[in-house]
Amino acid sequence: MDNTELELLLRETAPQPPLPTGLAGHRERILAEAKPRRARRLQAWTAGVAASVLLLGGGSAAVAAGGMETPWGWVADNVFSVSNGAEICFAGFTVSFLDGVDENSDIARETRAFVGALDLETLDTAQMEAENRESYLNAHDESGDVNPITMSDAQAKQMAVWRVASNLTWEHLEAKGYDPNLVGFNMASEGCDL
Repeated sequence: MDNTELELLLRETAPQPPLPTGLAGHRERILAEAKPRRARRLQAWTAGVAASVLLLGGGSAAVAAGGMETPWGWVADNVFSVSNGAEICFAGFTVSFLDGVDENSDIARETRAFVGALDLETLDTAQMEAENRESYLNAHDESGDVNPITMSDAQAKQMAVWRVASNLTWEHLEAKGYDPNLVGFNMASEGCDL
């Protein structure tokens, strides 16, 4: 069996975790309320959410990254886990770049080094978790009706870690003189939906 056959087998047998209800309407509301200054970053973040949903559905992906193995057989730039009561919520965090950015460029190396050095399990995410929960409770569907999003504590923590780490990385890149709009993030998780 070669790597391609193994990857196909992993994708076909991966569990299909349930996604939070009302996520599409919530994403649209976030985009509509985004500040112009952060518009491009939010688009990259939203693209990351979409990519994560695809990764969650497929359960496996081959990505070139910083060397941290995930339970799905791909390598992440950083990983973290949080207890979800009965099991562990495990998430893999990967960096992505806009087309035209070389994987070996200075910004790519700087971004991966920074993300790989972050201690994701000790990030202060309390404020972001509170903001996320408030936003989830006031989410609207496509027709504008209030449609709260239900998420577990582990899912809320996962999203907060992702957003805090993303913001810290963008701030770091900006301080180093790089264009943070060239960088996006993806995350896939397992066991976070209880």
